[in-house]
Amino acid sequence: MNTIPTTLNDRPVPYTVVGSPPAKTGAEGLAVSVILLGRGSRLYRNDALCDLERFGFESIVSIEDGSDAVDIESLAQRHPSTRFILLGSPLSPGEKINVGIRESMAPYVFVIWSDMRLQTAGLSSRFFERIGEQSLLCLAPWLQAGKGEPLPCSISPALHRSSLKLLPLPPARDGARTLYPMDYSGIYSRERFILTSGFDGTIRNPYWQKLDFGFRAWLWGEEIRLSQSLRVGYEEAPQEEDSTPDADYKWFWLKNLAPSYRSDHVVIPPERFWSYLRRRGGSPVAALQEFRSAVEWVRLNRFRFRSDASSLVDLWDEGES
Repeated sequence: MNTIPTTLNDRPVPYTVVGSPPAKTGAEGLAVSVILLGRGSRLYRNDALCDLERFGFESIVSIEDGSDAVDIESLAQRHPSTRFILLGSPLSPGEKINVGIRESMAPYVFVIWSDMRLQTAGLSSRFFERIGEQSLLCLAPWLQAGKGEPLPCSISPALHRSSLKLLPLPPARDGARTLYPMDYSGIYSRERFILTSGFDGTIRNPYWQKLDFGFRAWLWGEEIRLSQSLRVGYEEAPQEEDSTPDADYKWFWLKNLAPSYRSDHVVIPPERFWSYLRRRGGSPVAALQEFRSAVEWVRLNRFRFRSDASSLVDLWDEGES
């Protein structure tokens, strides 16, 4: 039976660290670490590291799958300021970020893929100070395709006949809300990320994993907003995601859509089991076990919720300020 994580450390994974520990931030450095996730051609990774090093980040952490081990020693020699995390088993993107966050000691962590390029000319210390002043969980970038055209990275939720619909649109203005950081990329507050338990590693589908993280963040009173000053472009066209309701969708539904707000906390009403069973199908016994697991997770976190899904969606546009 699935055990829903309650902290960032609930699902430890084996990995090896290659490279020196991060140096302390100097007077000219930025108090932000970078988590580089590999994707596409291996040539992108070296180019991405060279590109990131010029910005003066406190440290760079490159997350490597086991198949990339042969390249690590040569990369470590070419990039002595980068630490390489060599994973012992395949992980979802969210789990990789969880590992990177644990290894990054800076107060802010910038997540980017190796087939992306930071289009911003420079990032000042004042830029990151403003993030702290806004108390944001994540500042997501304006994403651009290879030729510079804006991508629909502003995600708004809507309910249609009790079903959740997502409306992806190009960002209309600086500071606009987004339900989750598109493609995981963004500057995260390390402290707030840990408090929200990070990404749920038991949800493997990246689409539902991101949606679970974003929905939980907003339901718990956190904010994710887009920054016009933070522009990221793709080397190649981004791949389409699989948003088909699958085995991971059920956990997203139980954790985020099933809870109902009651005065100062949430509960999953017992009658929601029948709605869950209709959505899930299959064995009623297995469905009941999963439902009880979610009920217990919600009970443990009941006072962290600031609203339920219905209220969040109803008030979404009113929160644009």
